[in-house]
Amino acid sequence: MEHERPSAGQGGTQDDVPDWWPYGAEFPRWHIWRGVCGLLYARRLRTSPPIVVRADTAVDLRDQIRRVEGRMA
Repeated sequence: MEHERPSAGQGGTQDDVPDWWPYGAEFPRWHIWRGVCGLLYARRLRTSPPIVVRADTAVDLRDQIRRVEGRMA
């Protein structure tokens, strides 16, 4: 957890977005982190049940988040 930093949507600033996540400003309601095995995870804040997606690359994760956001709209 030492490398985990909050996303900009958690009251932080753009500087709090991890360097490897270039799409942080596009998804302020998502918490993004890199798992122990290297996978990228995203959790939509304040959802019940929790909405979580995972992917190998930032681009794939971005696409999955967009799909979820499209279903929620």
